[in-house]
Amino acid sequence: MADRASTSIEEMRHRGDEPHLLREVVRTYQVLMAGLSRRIGMRPSHFALMRLLAVAGPDLGVMDLARQLGVDAAAVTRQVQALERQRLVRRRADPRDGRRSYVSLSPKGRKLFGDIHDRNHELERFLSSVISEKEMAVATTVLAKLRDFIQGAKHGHQ
Repeated sequence: MADRASTSIEEMRHRGDEPHLLREVVRTYQVLMAGLSRRIGMRPSHFALMRLLAVAGPDLGVMDLARQLGVDAAAVTRQVQALERQRLVRRRADPRDGRRSYVSLSPKGRKLFGDIHDRNHELERFLSSVISEKEMAVATTVLAKLRDFIQGAKHGHQ
């Protein structure tokens, strides 16, 4: 068997009829998030951060957010600062550790996230005009299984 590094492009060609699940997941995610972003007027990364804050407990620090979002802490800090300038999130210092702060949605942020959440459900209802409720449930189940498997493998649980 040839070493992967020495495999030519021609040798890597596909038959053309096999499924490309990862490519389709990524492309679909990109299209959905771009559309949602345009519709709500917010960057997908900011929406993801607000969603996490909306469902999480009150004691999430930047490092916690970074781990859960799968990005580095500096990126989360920049996102938090941008959302603070819009008064959508608040930071409060940890009284025991001055280097640590906790992030939460502000009242304005909670209201905006509620509006965005409602728009998300509108988008899902719109998508149901193309795929059935059963197909949506299957897709949701399959994607959750893949996510759980990948996260388990990433953490050494297979």
